[in-house]
Amino acid sequence: MKKNLFLLSLLLLFISVSPAAAGEITGKVTAQGLREPKDILIYLDKTPGSDKVPQQDYVMDQNNLTFLPHVLVIPQGATVAFPNNDKVDHNVFSLSRTKKFNFGSYKPGESHSVVFDKPGIVELRCDIHAEMKAYILVMKSSYYGLTDKDGRFKVDVSDLPPGKYRLKTWHEKMKSEALLVDLEGSSSKEINLKLHRGTPGVLYK
Repeated sequence: MKKNLFLLSLLLLFISVSPAAAGEITGKVTAQGLREPKDILIYLDKTPGSDKVPQQDYVMDQNNLTFLPHVLVIPQGATVAFPNNDKVDHNVFSLSRTKKFNFGSYKPGESHSVVFDKPGIVELRCDIHAEMKAYILVMKSSYYGLTDKDGRFKVDVSDLPPGKYRLKTWHEKMKSEALLVDLEGSSSKEINLKLHRGTPGVLYK
């Protein structure tokens, strides 16, 4: 009997000091005025950052006079390669405060790379082809996700302590929205959002 009471007290102590982490935030975004509700960033603001150096290699390709992907989301400190896999010369540059660079004209088969050490939005352009545009979104933490062509998204928050967090959106043509999400006492959360066309906000102030 005493042994059972001892084990029960240990279990209660463990529960009290180690609250269960939330699992994931899922949902669907309806975007008024977009052909497809894809490439909409869903992220949690003011969450714990990460001291880990990003290990994954990220690529912003150039093919058929198009940046691929149109929106690339990366953690702060990540390196992005910019290969020219097209049949013509390109010149990738950014005038964004987050990261300014200009590669100059470079030929098919050549590549450049950049380390993005500051969080924020980077708008990419090609000085040779004015129709080319893309975005790199540099994030402070890993609690984010992009919508697919149907507007569905998933944000992994499995290692985030329960509590209230601000969920925000970003898309180049949509007004940014924000709402509080309570992850306390729940392993997952489903949220549906409706966005309207307008001027987007910044990722971080």
